[in-house]
Order: sequence, then structure tokens, then C-alpha cells
Amino acid sequence: MRIVTRLVLAVMFLGVSGLALAADSDKPAPKWSYVEAGYIDFGPDTASGLSTDEGWYAGGSAGIAMFHIFAEYDDIGDYTLWNAGFGWHGLLGEPADLYFQAQWNDVEIDTVGNSVSDDGYEVSAGVRWKILKWLEVKGQANWADSDLSDEWSGEVGILFSILNDRLGFGADYEYADVEPSAQLANSYNTDTLRAYVRWSFGK
Repeated sequence: MRIVTRLVLAVMFLGVSGLALAADSDKPAPKWSYVEAGYIDFGPDTASGLSTDEGWYAGGSAGIAMFHIFAEYDDIGDYTLWNAGFGWHGLLGEPADLYFQAQWNDVEIDTVGNSVSDDGYEVSAGVRWKILKWLEVKGQANWADSDLSDEWSGEVGILFSILNDRLGFGADYEYADVEPSAQLANSYNTDTLRAYVRWSFGK
């Protein structure tokens, strides 16, 4: 992965973490049991040979003590993706959670006259932090390995909550650096923007 991309991911992650650390510690912990659905805008650069597209996704998570399981389905034009995984969270005190998770990804790209399937695993580490009772920020770093490529990415997100922290409105941005295998020619970058509605339950 290029040095510039490493620096971009580091600045994104440390920026969100630094903002969260400035907050005091009387906020509720992030909720790990929820369902959500929303809009996705997927934008690969021209070197990828892939098309820009948009669509929708739905998913959820169930928290059990300091562990969580999750799954998601994405329908983005020519792209169909699903994932499922598990993780651990905790360590930083009541208003925040450091977390680590692993997931399995399955990707289908279906264009006129061509269809490509790919699957593999992904590992992630991040932090979710309640800056205010109604405002949460997130920073996450990811590494994914599949048959067709390796990918490093960074995510930042924000979530506004109402109705006693049950109903949330959020947005995430992800920047990825993709290194294809020998089957494909060029390294490329992607930008993914999500806007979603979330319903949280449990603690």
C-alpha cells in the first residue's frame, strides 16, 4: 500500500479518536444491538475499470456481553455483496468502546456479458465514542483479503440519536486502496458513502 494512503488512514483514525478523547466520561456506552438500512454511493476511480453506482443496504448486529455478531446485505447496481462476522468490544470505559472484528465477504459483479464472483475475509479495528448523549463518532481501519485482491481501508462515521438513544440517523465514509491480484492489471482507490437509519435495542 502506498505511503500516502497509510498517512490518510492514520490521520482519519487519529482525528476521530482525538476528538472523542476530548469528551468527558458521563455518556452512555455505544449500543451493539441494532438493525439498520440505508443508501450507498460507491465510487471507484477510473483505473479500476469499474462503474460508479448507488443502491441500498440492510444489516444488523447483536451484542452479547463484550461480544457481538453482525451481518449485512448490499445491493448496489451491478454489485451484490453480503458479509457476516463476529467481534469483541470494550476496554475504554462507559462512553466508548475499542473493538476488533472479523468477517467473511462475498461479492458478485454482474454486468452485460460478464459476471465475476469473489469472496474472502476481512479484519477490522476501531473505536466508537459517545461525545454527547445524542452524538457518536467512529473511526475504523480494515484489511481484506480475497481471491482477486487485497484491500486496506479506513472509515469515519457519525451517528445522531433520539428517542432515548433508540432511533439514529448516521453517515459513514470509507476510503479504500485496492491491490489486485495477477488476474487484474491496476491498483485503484474507491470511495464509499453511506447514509442510514438505525433502530437500537437492548443495552
